[in-house]
Amino acid sequence: MGIQRSPRRCPINTPDNPFVDAQGRPKRVRGAAVNTGNTAIASLAGQIGFEAVWIEMEHAPTTLERVDTVCQAADAAGAVPLVRLPDGSRPYVLGALEAGARIIVVPMTNTVDQARRLVEYGKYPPIGSRGFNTRTRNLGFGLLDPVEAIERANRRSFLFAQIETVEATENLDEMCQIEGLDGIFIGPADLALSMGMIGKLADPKVIAKVVDCLTRGRDAGKLTGIMVPPGPLLDASIEAKANLVIYGGDLMNLAAVWPGLLASVRTQID
Repeated sequence: MGIQRSPRRCPINTPDNPFVDAQGRPKRVRGAAVNTGNTAIASLAGQIGFEAVWIEMEHAPTTLERVDTVCQAADAAGAVPLVRLPDGSRPYVLGALEAGARIIVVPMTNTVDQARRLVEYGKYPPIGSRGFNTRTRNLGFGLLDPVEAIERANRRSFLFAQIETVEATENLDEMCQIEGLDGIFIGPADLALSMGMIGKLADPKVIAKVVDCLTRGRDAGKLTGIMVPPGPLLDASIEAKANLVIYGGDLMNLAAVWPGLLASVRTQID
């Protein structure tokens, strides 16, 4: 007996394009980062109302196997799974997408060639040359018509080049001409470091550089994103109409809350 395929089956719960509302108008996606690879935190973020869950691989020991489970938890809670990869190599791009990631962010994308490779690995023909295997969650485990599955996967995946160095800002305009590259994502901490202004995210020069990149990306028709804590840079990024904003994450929020909690407990006990 052959496999019974149905084009109506949709194994992923989030909308085709999270960056537009039901009327097709631009919509900002708000996300929270899960640095611990914890499925409960990913589920909590979605249930609270975050539209995306950032799954960290670059600065965390998260494996692709773990990415698979966290993607499922985020998706089940109605949040778009987003993965920041360790790098833009083919195994990571392909592996994260097949695990169910909807948004891919590749760090330290400094050159046009690096951005082109991201599209090559992350999009199916005719846009890229992504490897084809229907037996993945991303393609519906073979339950979808193969032609429709490929078109759907290209439509539902969003590839972001992360701009984190002065070199990357200089190549940004040419990167934005690449078909299939869906967006640019600013890494303000590393960008400030590259500018010789480590930790100075509120400095007017850093803010101006970030806003310039966001504006150039938007003007080129690309989605734009940033991860930034509350403060002047966040305000400026929202004013610059960033489409994707990651406000913070599990470890950052615990580090902000726990010291005060411990101090309060010590006062009560002492």
